[in-house]
Amino acid sequence: MSDSGLAIASNITLVLAIAAYGVAMVAYAFDLAARARRQAAAADAAPARAGTPALVGAAAGVAAAGELPGPSDGPGPGKPGTTITGSGGPAMPGGPAGPGGSVASAARTRWPASGWARAGFVLTCLGLASHVASITMRGIDEHRVPWGNMYEFIAAITCAAVLVLVLASARFGAYYLGLFVLLPVVLALAVDVMVIYTPAGNLVPALQSYWIAIHVTAMIVALGLYIFGAVVTVLYLLAARSERMAKAGGRPGGGIMAQLPGSQVLDRLSYRSVLFAFPAWTFAIIAGAIWADHAWGRYWGWDPKETWSFITWLVYAAYLHARATAGWRGHRAAVIHLAGFACLLFNVVVINLWVTGLHSYAGMH
Repeated sequence: MSDSGLAIASNITLVLAIAAYGVAMVAYAFDLAARARRQAAAADAAPARAGTPALVGAAAGVAAAGELPGPSDGPGPGKPGTTITGSGGPAMPGGPAGPGGSVASAARTRWPASGWARAGFVLTCLGLASHVASITMRGIDEHRVPWGNMYEFIAAITCAAVLVLVLASARFGAYYLGLFVLLPVVLALAVDVMVIYTPAGNLVPALQSYWIAIHVTAMIVALGLYIFGAVVTVLYLLAARSERMAKAGGRPGGGIMAQLPGSQVLDRLSYRSVLFAFPAWTFAIIAGAIWADHAWGRYWGWDPKETWSFITWLVYAAYLHARATAGWRGHRAAVIHLAGFACLLFNVVVINLWVTGLHSYAGMH
């Protein structure tokens, strides 16, 4: 089946979204690299500055406190009122390096002063707008919700992940996550467009129900949050490793990775993403069971998709329960989190594409 004019326009705007995300990644990378160079230059200048005999005015107060100018985009390493975390990133007062730290305290200035970071964020927003337009045009062309096959589903969940990134950046100043979240998004969309692409068309009879707008939409919301949380968890593990090395007297990681905030900030951000994703995933499973009763006359039949959705739910429930009751934080909780995401990926990719069942609607031939 060939695409109509509106579906072709949808394909073009999706490619434009991928291009915008790609350029945004470059801008975010330049921002992190520039900050790393400034931090290294400040560290090299520290011994000479410490030996300067006499300074006057404000400069004398800075030298007395041992403070060095940090990155231009907000408080950072060596700036007044900040402390250096083990990962080499900034910690705000009351943040991960002190009592009462929170994710919000890691972003006193929500709009970055760095030109590269601003460019990356603007390009991300433009890409998101193009992404949303692509999904909307495809839905209008098909006269249905545009997530009836694997191609449309991947386009939707990556859009949700970018939306979470934009909201986290605006709310918590988490612009440092742009490069890392957009990387899997761009890779997934590239595979989606070049390998999985399915022409616009009608839904298979089993999916022609209003429940698709309820069940699959909830899945998309949850998956967008889970993708974001998994990326942050990987960054948390890297930051925590760097902090342990610094505490043991070793050489902490430098370069781009040193520009991440403290591991506690990343841990909290990851935890919050699961707190929002888990209820959406739970609702999606319940809605799917009701839809299954309408379509097949039973609520649950241990179909491969149903089984792995439930396994994923159990692992994420174990993660939340361990943090809430057993006090598991840090590395052990991160391992459970990533185990849940591995189950999720298996369910979305392997079960959808290569396992035959009642949910075999990927649309690939």
